[in-house]
Amino acid sequence: MEELEREYAARDVSLTRDLVALAEQARTDVTEMVSATTAPTSEQLVSWKSAVDRAAARFAERPSGGTEVNLARSGFAGAVSLLDRALAAYPVSVPLGESLRKDAVVAWSVAANQLDLAGIKGGLGHVHVFLPTQGLPGEMEEHGHP
Repeated sequence: MEELEREYAARDVSLTRDLVALAEQARTDVTEMVSATTAPTSEQLVSWKSAVDRAAARFAERPSGGTEVNLARSGFAGAVSLLDRALAAYPVSVPLGESLRKDAVVAWSVAANQLDLAGIKGGLGHVHVFLPTQGLPGEMEEHGHP
């Protein structure tokens, strides 16, 4: 049983390292969109769609690991999915697009905190893959601070 626990722990450290790299790349993809302070132009929507598609592709595979890393991976994937829905909503309703974009930022912050916990548990230390803080209700910052 102890050997199996060690194997699972090693697997989770590897998956956590991989997820940190994926999340850092996805953060780069979506930072322009989540940092926007005005409604997007049609050119921005096209550019953001390409960026969100790249980010979504990064989370397409979901190798199974321990609960900590699985929750973080699913959280990031869900946040990117919300960004995609925001893009679909903007042409119809800018307020709805903005609301979904903000929900995605909050969801990402929760996933980033979960990944941080997985990194600590795996002996990797703090792994901060947060988006630029926007002070949204429910948004978490590094170390879980609202």
